[in-house]
Amino acid sequence: MSLRTYFVSMFLFFVVAGYGLAWFYGQYVLMNGIEYHEALEIAFVAVSILLMFIGLLLIFTERVIAGPVRDLTKTVNNFSENGEIVPVRTSRLAPKEVRVLVKTFLGFVVQVKESQKRTAETARIKTDFISTAAHQIRTPLTGIRWALEALLQDDLKPEQKELITSATEKSHELVNIVKTLLDISSIESGKYKYTFTRVSMQPFLAKEVEEFQHLAEDRKISLRFLPSKTPLPDVRVDKERIKWVLDNLIENAIRYTPEGGSVEVWDGSIGTEKIAVYVRDTGIGIPNADRANIFERFFRSSNAIAKENGGNGLGLYIARTIATDHGGDLNFVSNTKGIGTTFTLSLPVAP
Repeated sequence: MSLRTYFVSMFLFFVVAGYGLAWFYGQYVLMNGIEYHEALEIAFVAVSILLMFIGLLLIFTERVIAGPVRDLTKTVNNFSENGEIVPVRTSRLAPKEVRVLVKTFLGFVVQVKESQKRTAETARIKTDFISTAAHQIRTPLTGIRWALEALLQDDLKPEQKELITSATEKSHELVNIVKTLLDISSIESGKYKYTFTRVSMQPFLAKEVEEFQHLAEDRKISLRFLPSKTPLPDVRVDKERIKWVLDNLIENAIRYTPEGGSVEVWDGSIGTEKIAVYVRDTGIGIPNADRANIFERFFRSSNAIAKENGGNGLGLYIARTIATDHGGDLNFVSNTKGIGTTFTLSLPVAP
């Protein structure tokens, strides 16, 4: 019940109670032989005056208490939805507690707004720094990589060739890290561009799984694609970006699954508006303490660090961002049977 409804209800209660008492008073007068009409008229006038004062009191209370509280509620809702601050007017006749409440809240809202601005500015500076640093590093790294690859063509001793091969591989890793940092910069600055096309997921997934068969065989892991038995509608996606997401999910599943384990990929529908791609492994899983942070930037779970030295903790962050930019999502659950994890990539159906 709103305050206004409460005050109206109270006024109606006083009206009914007041005139009810006046009627009982008239009956009392009649029973005691007093002039009924004159006494009843006086009673009704007295009740009417009393109700008028009560009504004025309720109107005043509604204006100085309920009004500011109602406006404060609107301000809260507007700030939470749009981030805008709407002034709240309070009468000088309002109770001190109401005026202090409004003033304190508005001060708090201003502080939150300023904090948001500082956070956004800090994020912008960090993004600009990452972008600039990545661009500056990429050029010399490319030169180093080319020089190392040229050295491999020379007649080298076995130990020299081994060292240069290792250095070449590391240079490729550094170039990939720089590329990832540039992707992060593009995502956070809103410059990550997409080219959406209509894609049939089953042949797309079959090709993806086929590309990772060699890696799975090297690690003695079973990799299978289990297509849906019912035809599924096409999706509208950026094919290259979604390929990047699937590459990341399938490669992670293989990397963190021990020898003799399995990785399965299949598709399905979520209602009538989304298609889902599932990647399930029998790997090391994700510890409970790390699950809330698994999609954060630069975060790697403790057991992943212990198993694999590679990785920078950015893949899942970028993958989920790409998924949400498509109107879908990326989530995971622990397998209900056995060990491991199942990641679910959802994508909207093409119109």
